[in-house]
Amino acid sequence: MIRDKEGKQVWVELSIKCSREVEEPLVDYLVSELGRGVITEEVEERQDLLLIKAYLGREDLESGVLSSIKTYLQELSVLHPEATVKIENEKVIEEDWYDKWKSFFRPIKIGKSLVVKPTWEEYVPEVGDVVIEMDPGRAFGVGSHASTRLVLERLEELGRKGLLRKTQVLDVGTGSGILAIAASKLGARSVLAIDIDPDAVETARRNVHLNNCHDDITVSTTPVWEVEGPFDLVLANIDRDTLLFLSKEISTQVSQGGRLLLSGILKEQAGAVKEAYVRRGLHFSAMKADEKDSQWVLLEFLANS
Repeated sequence: MIRDKEGKQVWVELSIKCSREVEEPLVDYLVSELGRGVITEEVEERQDLLLIKAYLGREDLESGVLSSIKTYLQELSVLHPEATVKIENEKVIEEDWYDKWKSFFRPIKIGKSLVVKPTWEEYVPEVGDVVIEMDPGRAFGVGSHASTRLVLERLEELGRKGLLRKTQVLDVGTGSGILAIAASKLGARSVLAIDIDPDAVETARRNVHLNNCHDDITVSTTPVWEVEGPFDLVLANIDRDTLLFLSKEISTQVSQGGRLLLSGILKEQAGAVKEAYVRRGLHFSAMKADEKDSQWVLLEFLANS
């Protein structure tokens, strides 16, 4: 990092205003490029916009990553011409961004029993709590985003009903491993968590061991089309375009009588995703919007017995 004459840490704070629909790919890109988390804030005067803050040290600037970020923002604007993607501010600060970032995350209670707890936070569990310890690392994910929260809520509900007991689960695009760990702790017999990003796989494996789930969860870079299934439950919390592109490969991993949960979908995108998976022979079961951020939805499908 940069240091001033007094030896204080100095960072460049990059503030990017963006539409909510490009939040996930933008955050994923920044975390991947910088190897650290970012901060997401609401824009008071515009509910459809967010302000994402990323922090760059000296090595980042010397490597030319700032130029790469600006190029990516231009490409994102071309792919999503209707969305707002622009740099609002670029300033030097003298503070520990990491502590600031971590201060945004607290233990999160999901459903009646599931608790997601960042490793740096203290939490005294109540009777019946199922606690997941998370260190997001480069994969960045502690259950706070609506798309992840939706899947966790449904998993918690299925677990309470005993519908995860002895199931075999596939988690496509596992990221930090949070969904795989939740499924395991809520009753699944075995979980295969896959991601094509080696950094995500490394982070997921660390979190699996942190939660003592390594006997039940396998983490792999195997692409979904090479996975030997099928599975009783398939989870895919990824972006709309990837869900559409992999509709055949994901659908074929759902066993007869099995269940598929899809997330990472905005409400206006739900129709196209639903249609794609129904065409693959799955029965559409339900759509649920996030209670806190209703633009994000979860789609659930069942395979015929």
